[in-house]
Amino acid sequence: MLILPKRLIDILSESMSLKEAYTQYKNRNLNYALKLLDELITQDPDLKEAYSLKGKILFELGKLQEAYENFQKAEDKIGMAKVLIAQGLYRDALTYLDDNSKESSKLRGLIYLKLENYEKALDEIKTIEDEDPLVYKIRGISELKLGRYNDAIIDLSFAIEKYPTDAELYFYRALAQRGLGNYKEAESDLEMAINLNPYYAEVYFSLGELKESRGLLQEAVDMYSKTININPLYRSAYIRRAKSLMKLGREDEAYADIRKANELDSS
Repeated sequence: MLILPKRLIDILSESMSLKEAYTQYKNRNLNYALKLLDELITQDPDLKEAYSLKGKILFELGKLQEAYENFQKAEDKIGMAKVLIAQGLYRDALTYLDDNSKESSKLRGLIYLKLENYEKALDEIKTIEDEDPLVYKIRGISELKLGRYNDAIIDLSFAIEKYPTDAELYFYRALAQRGLGNYKEAESDLEMAINLNPYYAEVYFSLGELKESRGLLQEAVDMYSKTININPLYRSAYIRRAKSLMKLGREDEAYADIRKANELDSS
């Protein structure tokens, strides 16, 4: 009979438990996966793989500080960078992305996109060839912001093909379509974005601008009103609504919007 050393038994047990935690994570049984990981960490407080997976789960649950602490224990730089990006601490995140790995390049590209450094965002992902919709998203939005509308539409369409439930992709493709004068296609994309995310203020605002440009003033007012209902501090929506109201002859309502816009400008 083969008798295994205790340490080898422990290692095999840890490996099986970690594998089970990964399985539960993939099956979206997140709380059970966390329970398994806590048991593993109690047995072996130095098991970095357990901390890394625990950080990933906590990140998905929106528990950013706890996720960061677990990524720290795992020495997981990518995980820590993702938390900092989610917190808007883009330059801090860059300090953890100091290698040439594909994942670091993607995240640096995302950071430069957020920092509105579009040329640098494109440079970070120019050599990445894979099917990750994030790459196409970074590329497409950067191209849009640089006025390269046709390229933006192509890349955002690739991203939509891979991830068709991301409202942002339709919104930015709509802006590119509008930039080319394709107003019907732009409106279709904006309506799809609203279907996916009914609380997307910028989409209603953009749809209002399209309606206004076509002389559909009451519909434009309705879109600007929805923008304001979602975000009462959206100053541009008050200004655009005031202009449409003025054209409709509803001067008292228009002046009320102008006063509100001025209040927001001075606050």
